[in-house]
Amino acid sequence: MDLTRFKKVLSTYATDELKALLGNNLADMLIEWTPNDQSLFKKTTLADMIATIHGVTILKDKSFRQLFLTRLGKNDILSFRDVMPKKYQASTDLKEIVEFVAARSWRKDNVNDHLLSLLGITEDIFQQENSEEDAVACISAPERFFELLDYQFVVKQRLLNELMSDTPLVRMLVQMPTGTGKTKTAMHTIVHHFNINLNKQGLVIWLAHTTELLYQAYETFISVWRHLGKGDVKTYKLWGKFDIPDDGEPLSGFLFCGFQKLMSIAASKPQVFNRLVEDCRLVVVDEAHKAAATETKKLINGLMIRKPNMSDRSLIGLTATPGRNISDNEDIQRLVNMFEGRIIGIDPEIINSINLSRVKALNAKNETDIIRHFQSRQILAKIHRERITYPESLSERELRKLRIQATANGYDDYSKKFIETIGRNKSRNLSILDKLIHLNEDKIPTIVFACSVEHGSLLSAALTLQGINNACVFGNMDPVMRRQAIRRFKDREDGLNILINFEVLTTGFDATNIKCVFITRPTQSVVLYSQMIGRGLRGPMMGGNETCLLVDIEDNLKKYDESSAFRFFENYWNYDIKSEHNQEEKV
Repeated sequence: MDLTRFKKVLSTYATDELKALLGNNLADMLIEWTPNDQSLFKKTTLADMIATIHGVTILKDKSFRQLFLTRLGKNDILSFRDVMPKKYQASTDLKEIVEFVAARSWRKDNVNDHLLSLLGITEDIFQQENSEEDAVACISAPERFFELLDYQFVVKQRLLNELMSDTPLVRMLVQMPTGTGKTKTAMHTIVHHFNINLNKQGLVIWLAHTTELLYQAYETFISVWRHLGKGDVKTYKLWGKFDIPDDGEPLSGFLFCGFQKLMSIAASKPQVFNRLVEDCRLVVVDEAHKAAATETKKLINGLMIRKPNMSDRSLIGLTATPGRNISDNEDIQRLVNMFEGRIIGIDPEIINSINLSRVKALNAKNETDIIRHFQSRQILAKIHRERITYPESLSERELRKLRIQATANGYDDYSKKFIETIGRNKSRNLSILDKLIHLNEDKIPTIVFACSVEHGSLLSAALTLQGINNACVFGNMDPVMRRQAIRRFKDREDGLNILINFEVLTTGFDATNIKCVFITRPTQSVVLYSQMIGRGLRGPMMGGNETCLLVDIEDNLKKYDESSAFRFFENYWNYDIKSEHNQEEKV
């Protein structure tokens, strides 16, 4: 997206106006960091920061839009008459035209499209889920075969054994390290179960929390069905604007459903929810660590009720956890209890027995550490971990805000207030920026996990101040802007090496070019840490890289250090170093 004209118009604003648009708190922090750097006050620099952090999303604000329109030339303002109602088409009153355009709702129409065209923006930023895309589709299967790797096949067989057991309403949790293909393995399993065991009768419900995860699962299903399916099958989408027919007819096939959508249906359309319960034969919960949260758990249990004259049904949860025993962590233990302690993971002994002849031929030893095993097979990347230190420890004032509390995702972690506070620590942030500058100089594609939106914006603005190309991905951004940032990061011809995000790219995001994962926030959650490092864990066999650099921060959290999530991943690191540059600063 070319924002050259957008930034040129912004540059006509007064400096104080631009600082207010950037955020006065953010501007003040940048001034504190760079007291002698007068380039911060250049209007072109401030315009660059605003464009990087907010993009054209800022045009949603009607008061901003009104001021912005007044900075356009007279001819540009008058050109809106061609797309305005007939009574305005002879108007020469610039104020009247500006007020009309600014008062419009920020949605796709001729007036807003004209504004974007004046700015040279050709992308459809109002693009929603394809209105032509059907909520219900029929997927055909050609006669081809799509093979699983050995460990995936073993997990599939163990799952099928449980699904075909005599245990009513059986529940099980699949535990596979991030990057080893748990979605693909699960999809192979449920397609087999639906084809053979269920004889293509009833409904398989796949649940996930985000649109990205649902699209990812849907695309994986299509790929697997086209290789392994039997004849045609119906798929149903139930998220966002998608709905299923409310005609009372039995549902049979695969339903991909968002939790928020299903909660809304359960509350407002109980007859539709009850229909799903009646037709359900299998429930699959993606990113199952969230299943332990109260409302989510209640919804899942509602689907797992078997009333008289109803068929049996099963529950499969999918989670990615580190190599240590799953019961070592309380938030994971709650998850295990919900799935009745029935855990299906990757057994090193079974994998070694399958590969026994190869091991003998190579005169090698059996690998008892499954992570090392996958790294040696290039399924997982080898992780080189670097811990950054900073000269000044967290202050007593900052540490007083340290709290551990339950999160909306069902696990305990540092409080939002503490994470936001630590994200404002000047010494810490200067060390982060120093490392990011070096990574950019070495042209290493880096995904950064910020402490908050404010922290991510601060890092982005500081990098922009240094003339370093970067992009942000935050939850409050337009989906089109998010996709644009991700597309640029994936395009190695673009020159964008740093992608900063907050709570967006932990799931449903794969970029094969990631060479560094930079985690700036401390966490107590094994699940969250697993998701963050998982962005760089995929090895060459899974479409990733042979090695990946992990950078995180060494904070003085004292007694909390032993339970910090990174300690559960010690068997992932192929070597562990502290940043030499920052160590020298500390001395």
